[in-house]
Amino acid sequence: MTEAEVYATLTAMFCDFFGDPTIVLRPETSARDIDGWDSAKMVSIILGVEETFDFEMSSSEIDELRCIGDFVATILAQRPEPPPQPPP
Repeated sequence: MTEAEVYATLTAMFCDFFGDPTIVLRPETSARDIDGWDSAKMVSIILGVEETFDFEMSSSEIDELRCIGDFVATILAQRPEPPPQPPP
């Protein structure tokens, strides 16, 4: 999964979670930038990310989530790109 695909998936999730189809996520986007992103919504976001990307975050990973860039880095760390295949 590429970084662009992760952003596209997260954007769709956030638009759905917040009922706002105009949300545009950037690496620096944080709870301060989206109305209604509170601690209760954060739990829903984390659970949605874990379900969508099929992994569980550790408590230390969750503690480090400050912005969308942190979510993307955590997701990509769990789902590394496969190594390139040698030509036949």
